[in-house]
Amino acid sequence: MSSSLLLALCVWFLALFGAFGAPTRAAGDVNYTQCKVLSVKLNAMARDLYHKVESKKMAVIIDEPPVSIRPIDTCDPWSLQSNKETCQSRIILALKNYTRIFHKDGVFISDACSNWREQANEIAEVTGDLLRVLKEPVEDAPLDSVNWHDSALCRDSVERLYSFSIISARVFSFLASRVAPTAEMKQC
Repeated sequence: MSSSLLLALCVWFLALFGAFGAPTRAAGDVNYTQCKVLSVKLNAMARDLYHKVESKKMAVIIDEPPVSIRPIDTCDPWSLQSNKETCQSRIILALKNYTRIFHKDGVFISDACSNWREQANEIAEVTGDLLRVLKEPVEDAPLDSVNWHDSALCRDSVERLYSFSIISARVFSFLASRVAPTAEMKQC
């Protein structure tokens, strides 16, 4: 077979397969690129609020442990390649928690946190958007707090959200990139 005939055949196949377009996402798949965009937006909003919310000089005991990403949640690149469900389920649990905390009737409705209420509501909208992209229901129930530690809860909630947003942005950036982990990627 001549090289020009082989080249023409390759061009014909490329044109034929190119006509079908890029593969489409199945109905049940999560759009990790959209998750990446929203999680980076959440991180920017959390960072901004982190710098604004005042730190009260008081010690407070918070009874319920926060929902956080733990080492056993396997959110490192190697684990995400083989099993992203464990990490993703923990992120979903945390997103639901933060949606309730930053809800329009949540912790930031108190007088102690009222200066940041509008930004808190915007954060709740972004966490809700992320849950919808992950095909999870968004609960419309606020997380109530006891009045005497509202001001401490404002700062504590923002600090925890900021830390969480960094990890979730990294996870969704990795899942959106579809890049295999390399030796340079070190486990934390």
